[in-house]
Amino acid sequence: MDIYEKTLECPVCGSIIKAPFVKSSAIYVESRDTDLCVYYKGVNPLLYDVIVCGECGYAALSKNFGKLTKWDVESLKEKVASKWVKREIPFERTVDDAILLYKLALITATSKKKINKYEVAGILLRISWLYRLSHDKEKELEFQRLALQTYKDAFEHEEGSADEIDLATVMYLIGELSRRVGDLDEARKWFSKLISSKEAKNNPHILELARDQIQLMKDMG
Repeated sequence: MDIYEKTLECPVCGSIIKAPFVKSSAIYVESRDTDLCVYYKGVNPLLYDVIVCGECGYAALSKNFGKLTKWDVESLKEKVASKWVKREIPFERTVDDAILLYKLALITATSKKKINKYEVAGILLRISWLYRLSHDKEKELEFQRLALQTYKDAFEHEEGSADEIDLATVMYLIGELSRRVGDLDEARKWFSKLISSKEAKNNPHILELARDQIQLMKDMG
């Protein structure tokens, strides 16, 4: 099996969760899209990156699962757990399962006492990728627009520490999502902003991607 079980404690209700994780040895990258969506041979770890408590409805990306303040816990008990109907969470997941679970993670992220817009934007972006995998262009575009606006809001209004937020990647994603939704002037603005930024020097791969996209737009006129 490429998927193994890990036992965790829910930080909201204290229930024991048996969550699926993908073995690192089973992860084979096949290709990447320009908005950083990754395609894999075999099992897709994107489908398994949300951990959900079937008892109270708390859901989060695995990297953020335990990162709650006591005020977050109180807010989630009131806004999520009190309305949740206990259910089984699928261990092996389809794309449709994953879309539902990421939307639960979105509810959690927007129900915290202090909302982290970068976290919300990352979830929205991943939902757009999942709709791409299910060939639903309309929903993919809808969530690209939501991710774009949220990344912009976060960049312009939030102060994230350099340790937590890769601002070069954020600027690149704002540019690339702008390009994908058809706002080419905005895309050029953000790619240029990235290329001239001090953050770009620390991320040569992202810098190269931005230059490639500017050249692509020039070639297309």
